[in-house]
This record gives sequence, C-alpha cells and structure tokens, in this order.
Amino acid sequence: MNMSGEIRVKTESRYKTLYNELKNFVVGDMHELFFVCACLGYKANNPILLGSNGEDRFWSRTIRPEEYVCYYSMLLEKNNMDISVIKDDKFVLSKIEEYANGGMEILLKEFLSDYLIKSNTELKLDHTCIKELPKTFLHFIYEKIQ
Repeated sequence: MNMSGEIRVKTESRYKTLYNELKNFVVGDMHELFFVCACLGYKANNPILLGSNGEDRFWSRTIRPEEYVCYYSMLLEKNNMDISVIKDDKFVLSKIEEYANGGMEILLKEFLSDYLIKSNTELKLDHTCIKELPKTFLHFIYEKIQ
C-alpha cells in the first residue's frame, strides 16, 4: 500500500507477459482482464492462492466502482451476507486475487492455449494466430456466462 491507501493488486508472476499482451488488445486495461478472470474463477468456484507467486500488476485506483460492487457481492454471497467481510478493501482484493488466479487457469485451459507460444518459462501470445483473438475472446466469455 502507498501513502494514499491505494493497494497494489497482484496476479501470479507467470502471467505478467500475458497480462501485458492482452491489455489494449482483448481488454482495455489490466483491471478489466483481472475482472473477467475473477468472474470466471468465482463462477467455477475455483479460487487459487497466489502465495509467494504473487506479483504487483496494477493499482486498485484503476478498478471501476461497478467492478468493486461485483467483488463485494461475490464475497458477501460466499460468506452468508456477513457485511464484515467487505469492510477492508485490502482483504477483499486478496480474496478476489484468488478467484482471478483460478479464472486465469480456466482461461488458459479452455481458451487461450490455442493462442500461446509453447514455452516452459513464460506464457506469450503467438502473434501468427491472434488476428481473431479479440472476437473469439468475447465469444468465449459470452458462452461462459450463459
């Protein structure tokens, strides 16, 4: 946290390049990809701890109020509407980071694997086959929310 109370939102370190490459390509900013991943992870009930693999990705100030409402709703639903779970945004975001981490795993397994360069060290988009990625990404997300 910095002096103004902003929080650095974390993602798994191995997703750094992927977040950078998908930003301004299939989503406008990193918080939007994080939101999509958090929703996927939440819907599948697939939270995955970051542990020591977490790496600062973006500032909490970029998260839109509508996204925060969804994050609060997720935690309230999972905690029997106990309002105390949403009093601390740092706690809220730490829990949502787990859902986003699980959602990225889903995104990788069920969709992005066809668009990646196979590498043991880093997840990178294969730029020879990503022309239709923005359109197919939206189709994939639409299908997942049905």
